Amino acid sequence: MSTYKNLIGKDINYLTTDPDNVQAEGQIWYNSTSGEFKDIIISQAWSSGGPVSNARRGGAASGTLTAGLAFGGRIPPGTNVADTEEYNGSGWTTGGNLGTARYNLASATNAPQTASLAFGSATSPDTTTEEYNGSSWTAGGALNAGRGFLGGAGIQTAALGFGGYTGGNVNNVEEYDGSSWTAANVFPSSTRQMGGNGLQTAALSTGGTTTGPSISTTVEYDGTNWTSGGAYPQAIIDVRLAGIQTDTLAFGGSPPPSKTTLTTNYDGTSWTVNPASMATPRTAHFGGGTSSAAFAASGLTGGPPPSSTPFSEEYNRSVNVITSAAWASGGTMNTTKRYMAGLGTRPAALAAGGSTSSPGLNETANSEEYDGSSWSEGNNLGTARIGLGGAGSQTSSIAAGGRTPSDKDAVNSEEYNGTSWTSTPNLNTGRRYVAGFGASETAAVVAGGTVGGAPGAGTKQSATEEYNGSSWTAGGSMNTAKTSTDGNSVGTETAGLYITGNAGVEEYNGTAWSEQNDLNRSAPGNGGGACGVQTAALFAGGPSVSGSTESYDGTSFITTASLGTGRNYSGGAGATSATGTIFGGFIGPSSPKTTGATEEFTGETTALNIKTITTS
Repeated sequence: MSTYKNLIGKDINYLTTDPDNVQAEGQIWYNSTSGEFKDIIISQAWSSGGPVSNARRGGAASGTLTAGLAFGGRIPPGTNVADTEEYNGSGWTTGGNLGTARYNLASATNAPQTASLAFGSATSPDTTTEEYNGSSWTAGGALNAGRGFLGGAGIQTAALGFGGYTGGNVNNVEEYDGSSWTAANVFPSSTRQMGGNGLQTAALSTGGTTTGPSISTTVEYDGTNWTSGGAYPQAIIDVRLAGIQTDTLAFGGSPPPSKTTLTTNYDGTSWTVNPASMATPRTAHFGGGTSSAAFAASGLTGGPPPSSTPFSEEYNRSVNVITSAAWASGGTMNTTKRYMAGLGTRPAALAAGGSTSSPGLNETANSEEYDGSSWSEGNNLGTARIGLGGAGSQTSSIAAGGRTPSDKDAVNSEEYNGTSWTSTPNLNTGRRYVAGFGASETAAVVAGGTVGGAPGAGTKQSATEEYNGSSWTAGGSMNTAKTSTDGNSVGTETAGLYITGNAGVEEYNGTAWSEQNDLNRSAPGNGGGACGVQTAALFAGGPSVSGSTESYDGTSFITTASLGTGRNYSGGAGATSATGTIFGGFIGPSSPKTTGATEEFTGETTALNIKTITTS
C-alpha cells in the first residue's frame, strides 16, 4: 500500500506553526497548536489596485501586472488625451506623453513596459505609430492603412495590427518589424473592437463586431494564416486579453448594451468561465499581463450616460491571497475642523488648533488626542489659531505660527508634554499657513507659509526655521515658496518632505532643500493631508474635496486606495505610509463645512492561502 510520501514525495510534517513560504504548496502538515491538518492551495481572485490618475476609455495597454503601461484614450464626453501611466503592481505613476493624443488605438499587447508600441486611432484614419522606451515616445513607421478600433498583438519589434474601422469595418492585417509595416493575409472578416493578444506568429483575436451585432468568434494567427478557434462564451466587444495564444485570460467587455465582469480562460482550443469575476463591470478599459497575473484599469462603467472610472483591479492565480490597500474608518473627532496642526503616530495622534465649521474662518485653541480608536479632549493651546505648523509626537510636540482671531501672522510657539501647552521662544518671522515637521519639541522645523492675506492669498514664503528646544534659527530656504494651503509636510528635522500639487515636492536634509518628482495628479492638486516619513509618505485628499491618495517611496509617487470621505486641509499622523492616519478637513461650501472623520490606511498585504483539511 502506497504511503503519502511515496505518492507525493514529502512527509506529513508535524508543526507548531503554519509555514510562511510558497515551498509548502501541495504539502500537508499537522499543526499541533490548532490540532488540524492543513494545506496550501492555489486561489484565483481579483483585488483592488491603485486608481489611474486620469480616468478615460478607449486607451491601449501592454506590459505585466508589476510593470504595466496604459496610454491614450478619451475623457468623456469627447477629449482625447496623450497621457501615459505606468503600473508597478500597486499603483500608477505618470510616464511620458504620447506625441499624438488619441483614442481607440492599438498596442503590441505583449510588449514590456520599457519597449511598447502604439498605433492607429479612431480620431481620424490615423496611420501614426509610436515607440516607448520606458520614459518617452518617438515616431515609428506609419501604418499602410490608417484606422481605429483595431486589434493588436506582439512586441515592439514584431507587432501585429488587424481589422479596425475607417468609415466602415476593414479586414486589413499588417506586421511591424520595428521600423515599418507590411501587409499580411487579411482577417477572415471586416471586424472592429475585438480583443487581441499573443505574438506576431501566434496571435489571438476574440469578439468584435462585423456589419451588425457583436460576435463570439475567436480566430488564431500563425504568422501566415488565420484559422477558427473556440467560440467565446458570449457575443462581446472591447474584451481585453492577457497572456499567449494557448494560455489566455479574457476579462470585461460589452455584450451590448451592458458591461460585464466576466472572466474566462482559453487553452488554445476552448474557453472556460473563470470562477473569479471583476468587481466592476467595465468595457473599453486598459488590460494587460499574463493569464495568471493581469490588470484591468479605468474604462467605461455604468450608464446611460456612460462614465469612466479611475479604479483598477488586479487578477492573481497563485498560492497567495492579496488584500488590497485600503482606508478604514476610525473614531470621530470631538470638534470638526480644518487648517489644524496634525502630528504624532498611529495610534497616538494629536490635533491642535484649526478652524471650526462656523461660517468663514473661526480660529480655535482646541486640542485633541487620539488613541487609535477614539479622540479625547486635551488641554487647549494658549493661543487660538489656524494654519499653524506642528512637529513631534503626542507627548513631545511643538506648534508654531498661524493666524490668530485678530488676523495676525502669529510668531507664537508652544510646546506640548502630553498634558499641557506652554509658551516657548517665538518664531523669527510671523506667518500663517506654515508647515511643520520633526521628531520632537526639541528637534522641529517650520517652513513656508504666507504673510498677510486670506487663504491662498498673501505673500508665499520659502523661509525655514529650526528649533533646538531653546531657540529658532534660520535653515535652508525652499526652492519654491509654499504654504500649507498648497499641501503638507512630514518627516524629521534632518529628513523632511513637503508635498504640494501646485508648488512642487521638496525634501529637506537638515541643511538644504532639493526638488523631487511631482505628484501624478494634475495641477493645482493642492490642499491634501500628509502622513508618514520622507521615504514612506501618503498625500491624501485635495481640491473639490477629493479622496485621491498617492504614496511616496522616497523617489516617486504612485496612486493608491482613495479616502472614504473626500476632503482637503486635513490633519495627518503616522510613522510610515502603512500606518498613516488622516483626520478632519474641509468637505464642502455648505454646512457643515468641516468633518471630524478619521481614516486609517493599511497597505497591500500578501499571505499564503492556507486551508484546513476537513472530512466534510
